[in-house]
Amino acid sequence: MAAIENRALGADGVRSASRAAVVAGGACWAVGVIQYAVAQIVATAAFTRPYSLKNNYISDLGNTACGMFHVPHGTPYYVCSPDHGLMNASFVIFGVLTIAGAVLLRRIWPAGHLARWALALWILAGIGKIIVGLVPENTHIGLHLLGALNDPLISVAILLLSLAIRRTSHTIAVIGIVVAVVGLVGTVLSTGGEFPGSSFSYVGLGVGGAERLASYPGSLWMLMIGIIAMFFARTWQNFTFAGVAR
Repeated sequence: MAAIENRALGADGVRSASRAAVVAGGACWAVGVIQYAVAQIVATAAFTRPYSLKNNYISDLGNTACGMFHVPHGTPYYVCSPDHGLMNASFVIFGVLTIAGAVLLRRIWPAGHLARWALALWILAGIGKIIVGLVPENTHIGLHLLGALNDPLISVAILLLSLAIRRTSHTIAVIGIVVAVVGLVGTVLSTGGEFPGSSFSYVGLGVGGAERLASYPGSLWMLMIGIIAMFFARTWQNFTFAGVAR
């Protein structure tokens, strides 16, 4: 982090936002991502059959029943997650912290319609995560899948923010664009691969791998922004990774 050089990421916004709000927003995102990762590790360890990052959905960890399960158009498979309560609570917490962080960090981005649209998408994505936790996949699959749209919403929100800062914070903008594109590609593969005869067929990633390609890049971006906001809130204005990119 010592190689980070500060110039101006939404300069006017940083001046108007209190340092406490920026730090709190960054903490919301960082804590949200970390607790979500920990919950997955714990729930995976408790899974009654070997849990596959390639062949199991993340939502399988929150499935409240033991037995055969399948998504629409999918093949039935056995699911049993004793720590489903922990995982579903983590989904809800992540959703709440996603919304809180987005609201607290909103002034660090350049003013304009891109940032406003992104904030609306962050809020919708947070609501989606909450729905995923409150409505496990085996209770109402349609509503659960609606909540799962939080992944592409986050990718689009990151893309919008990256475009908003492309002239003032080139490095972070490029990182964000790459993250968004990867996430959206993962969404296409994850969705298209569910249909029989699809030409996508998860390109060898499996249902779980494709879903993680759609989800994890956005979470890592949130963690990155959260850490930067917490530790560089006093001066953070247009970050470039001087020396790192060389």
